[in-house]
Amino acid sequence: MIKLVTGGYSYGKAWDHKERTELVQIFISHDDYAIRSLQFLYSEYGKLVLSDPPDGSSIGNRFSTVTLQYPDEFLTSLKGTYCPENYGYRKLISIEFGTNLGRYGPFGQAYKGGEYFDFQMGNHRSFGGFYGTVRNGALESIGVYVKPISCLSNLNSDLQVNVRNLPVKPK
Repeated sequence: MIKLVTGGYSYGKAWDHKERTELVQIFISHDDYAIRSLQFLYSEYGKLVLSDPPDGSSIGNRFSTVTLQYPDEFLTSLKGTYCPENYGYRKLISIEFGTNLGRYGPFGQAYKGGEYFDFQMGNHRSFGGFYGTVRNGALESIGVYVKPISCLSNLNSDLQVNVRNLPVKPK
């Protein structure tokens, strides 16, 4: 698996959901200053399993729920913004989830001087799980694992990204 890192320093308490790929719901606790906590509902061996909130996270004054049309809808992108470190520490202040059927968010509030990230995982069900750190009651970092395509026949499936509309660079 490929581990996509959001960059910067991570001093907080780590959490990891590697290989938890069957995402059903996302629960976001946030406020005007940070994404405070994330929890995920996964399908595992035919049962629904709710993740624990990351240790050290807190509750914001806003709560949002994203419900995917599982199993047909799956994660294809993760975007967000970090507050610059000159506020004492780095923290995630906005987050957006993209799927093969649409997008959810942004949740939180982006800051113009913030650090932006944009992970595009494609339409091949490449999502391999989340991971991150929590510090001072807020998410300090978030990242995703991406699974490479496992066989060549997947390249010709109905889920293939349409590359015909992409500009071609001259050789």
